Amino acid sequence: MKSFISYTLLFLLLMGGCRTSKVTNTQGTADSRLKTKEILEKHQETFPAFETLVGTLTVSYSKVGKIGQAIPLSFRMKKGEAIWLSAPLGMAKALITKDKVQFYNKLDNTYFEGDYTISEKYLGVHLGFEALENLLLGQLLFRDRHTTFAPDGDRYKGELKRDGLDLSFFLNAAFRMDNLLIVQEKQTEQERSLSAAYTYQTVEGQLFPLSLLLQGSQGGEQVQLNLQLSNLQRNVSVKFPYTVPAGFQPLTLQP
Repeated sequence: MKSFISYTLLFLLLMGGCRTSKVTNTQGTADSRLKTKEILEKHQETFPAFETLVGTLTVSYSKVGKIGQAIPLSFRMKKGEAIWLSAPLGMAKALITKDKVQFYNKLDNTYFEGDYTISEKYLGVHLGFEALENLLLGQLLFRDRHTTFAPDGDRYKGELKRDGLDLSFFLNAAFRMDNLLIVQEKQTEQERSLSAAYTYQTVEGQLFPLSLLLQGSQGGEQVQLNLQLSNLQRNVSVKFPYTVPAGFQPLTLQP
């Protein structure tokens, strides 16, 4: 299956001392007095403070009837600028910047290079670097004045309609993203959706995602991607070495 899920997995597989793997408790009681503006402000205040981030991103992919292998990736990030990933022994590398998406795979001697216009082809909406970064870090994908929030039990429920997408999300009592659901308005006979669920860890007093479970569906087909962040270190020197080996063939992605 291609289109929405294919593009989503393409991006997320590419995403995808201060050490911890312990889940941080983000449960509590929602403040029923808070309005949308106050909830949004508190959510923005929780964004982890860092310039660079390094660690390990373990990615596992599965679909109905099939379980994939977990792959540990070296992970480097410069906030607002770049995300770099490298598989063991450099068998595959990816570099995502504000205007370009590129990766290569030594297992089949192929490479890909493109910009974010491909998201309109696969998602029907432009999804840029900032939205991708926000998804990885547990922030709202879009800063949009039409977002609405209201307390809902022990969480805060938010909604947004934008560019043919219906987004609904829950923030936990610590004002971090708990769950996210994106449903594309029906443009074909098959409904397309993506859901995300987070747990968190504390790194030098900052809340970072520990796990991110993504589930995509189109029609009756479902796929699942599990991302685990570990061994995180903030504000260390980073480099992003990336050169496509000679003789590799360009990979053409079809919707």
